[in-house]
Formats: sequence, structure tokens, C-alpha cells
Amino acid sequence: MTRDTAEAAFALLASDIRLRILETLVDVPQRESLSFTELYDAVDAANTSQFSYHLKELTGQYVQRQETGYVISDAGRRIVQSIRADEYTLQPEFDPIAIETDCPYCGATSAEATYDGRLATIGCLSCANSVLRYELRPGHVAKRSSLQALKAADRQMRGELSSAVDGVCQRCGGSMKLEFFTGKDVAPATVLVVYECQHCMTTLSVPIEVALLHHPEVIAKYWDGNLNVTTTPTWELLSEISDWDVELDESNGVVVEFPGDKQLRFELERDEESQLW
Repeated sequence: MTRDTAEAAFALLASDIRLRILETLVDVPQRESLSFTELYDAVDAANTSQFSYHLKELTGQYVQRQETGYVISDAGRRIVQSIRADEYTLQPEFDPIAIETDCPYCGATSAEATYDGRLATIGCLSCANSVLRYELRPGHVAKRSSLQALKAADRQMRGELSSAVDGVCQRCGGSMKLEFFTGKDVAPATVLVVYECQHCMTTLSVPIEVALLHHPEVIAKYWDGNLNVTTTPTWELLSEISDWDVELDESNGVVVEFPGDKQLRFELERDEESQLW
């Protein structure tokens, strides 16, 4: 989408009547529609000519006209969902909280989670480095304590990462480009895994150990030890990750050795739409 087409798409929403039309249609049960008169009565517009104009502007992009009446399009549904989630109108409120974790930089266990208006960050209190960062949304904090909100943000991130590992962007469904980065710039990580959506440019960047928490063998290994790594917050798993031995081999691959001599190996060369395993 170019800037001009995006501007035109958002300009269509610059009307209270149009937003009321979308909100009315989004609540219509699937496989049902509203006639012009039913929709007009539900929206309670000033007059039919004004209502007709706004409905016509929405039709095609956000509203679809069928033989039986009007229904909302997928694009219109996503707009209403975003509005109801307050994604564009509210700034999340988050009180700083103490977090116990294992800092990968210095090994200290005391940290604090804060929010700076952009990201929720778990920062080590000993070395001041950022241990984990999360996108914090209004829905994460709604009717939740700061700790519950942080856990919700972690689950959101892990869900997006799990989908990225399969090569699919959870935000838009686009294909994910996979790249590996090594060297001093990614320290203390040995290998940094970066996923970038080729459609919406959403980017996820994690040490390979965090990505491996979604590997079936890793899940099974810890499940046998009565630890569910799919639901445990990431900051509580850093002590487990720190026991892994990650090395680069001479064949352009990364070898991960777990306590107990279990190994997994991955090639570092990937094409744009490949999966991690």
C-alpha cells in the first residue's frame, strides 16, 4: 500500500456516522445482513441522503453490498476491533514492578519491569542492561495488575514468535524472512535470530535459545521434567537457557547442547521463507 492509498483508506473513516455504520454491522451475526432501512434505523443518522452518502463511501473498502443487504468486510471488522481494543486512543498504564530473573549480562537475579510509553522493559538492577522488551498494548493492562499485564505481553510475544518460527507473520499473515546474526554486536547472545515480515515489516529479534523454546523436542524435554516452557513466562526460563551451551561449528551451523548431552543442530544459511527447523 502506498502512502496515497493509505491516506485515502483512513480518510474514509473520518466521520462519526461511518464509524457507527461499521460498529453496527460488525455485531450482525455471520451469514446475516442488514437492509438499507434496518441499517439506517440502527445508526440513527440525521436524514437518509446524508446516511446514503456515507454508506456509499464505505462500500467496497469496509462494507460489502449483497443481494440481501449490507455486511462488513474483513478490513472493516479489523478497524472496529482496533477501535474497541483502544489501540489508537489509550496509552497503557503500568506501575513498575520487581521481577526475579537471570540477567544474561551479569548473572544477577534482581530486575525491574517498567514502561516508557513505547515498550515494557525488564531491566537488570545490577548492570542496568535490558533483559527483555515487550510491546505493551491497552488490552494487556485492561483489568490486570502490572504483573498480569506483563505476563499477557509475554504470551503475545511468544505466540507471535511461534507463528514466525513456522514462517507466518501473526500480525498480517505475510511470509517471514529469517536471518541469523553472530559476533560481538549480538553479545551476550551467541546467535541472534531475526524474523522480518515481508508484507507489514513486523520484526521479531530473539536469542536462538528463546526461539528454541518452541521446538517440539525442547518442549518435550522440559515437559518430562514437569516444566511447561510454552506457558512459563520467558523471564522465568532464562535460568534454564543459561545452562545451554551454544556453539558455532565449522560447517556454518549452530549446535545447542543441553544439560544431559542432548544436542540440536541448525544450519545458518536460510532462504527468505524458510523455517527455523
